[in-house]
Amino acid sequence: MSAGFSLLELLTVICLVGIFTSIALGWHGGNQRSVIERVINQRNAQEIVSLGVYATLGNADFVVPGDKLATAAKLIGGVTGKQGMWKDKLFSLTNMRPSDLPGALSFVKFESGLLLYDPEGLQP
Repeated sequence: MSAGFSLLELLTVICLVGIFTSIALGWHGGNQRSVIERVINQRNAQEIVSLGVYATLGNADFVVPGDKLATAAKLIGGVTGKQGMWKDKLFSLTNMRPSDLPGALSFVKFESGLLLYDPEGLQP
């Protein structure tokens, strides 16, 4: 008898290492995916709030009292400023889709008709 591994034993070990590696990579990749989604939602929330500030300064009619989803949806559709240097300027979230809003709005507070950013993301 020889003191080495047979071909079958070697292939079995290689298969097991491959299976465990794929499981570990899938778990690690899934963890990164949730972090990436959170960062994307935070960035979208910041964009919503920033555009909301400018639209408010331009006296654009976009606020739906008590409904931040409808308010943000109006910003996706675009609203026009009515006063000052923003008069007749279009405020629109051109790079955002309505399906992006639910994740982003967890980082947005709606207080006194203003959209405010909440970095914790604890908003309903």
